[in-house]
Amino acid sequence: MANPRILLRKTVPIIGDVTCMATIPNDMEVEAHFLAKEDGIIAGIALAETVFNEVDPSLKVEWSQKDGDYIHKGLKFGKVYGRAHNIVRAERIVLKFMQRMSGIATQTK
Repeated sequence: MANPRILLRKTVPIIGDVTCMATIPNDMEVEAHFLAKEDGIIAGIALAETVFNEVDPSLKVEWSQKDGDYIHKGLKFGKVYGRAHNIVRAERIVLKFMQRMSGIATQTK
């Protein structure tokens, strides 16, 4: 598995997302949902948890599905709760890899 620290350093500045910093209060807490964009096989949940934990161990992540499950378009299959700035920092990597891994899993199933 790829090292999340290296991925974070390469894709997200240490200070965080500039737009997020300019528009969202630093201490704002939010709940974000994972929503399936199309039918397919979900993959990358373990990597997602690792990335969220690396960015901020206090983020709470919950999944209603597991890697390898078939999901339908529109299904909310997970959520993350915590500081908005830290969720935004992690979500770029999480979404990029989960989309890629899920696409591969769907095509090879």
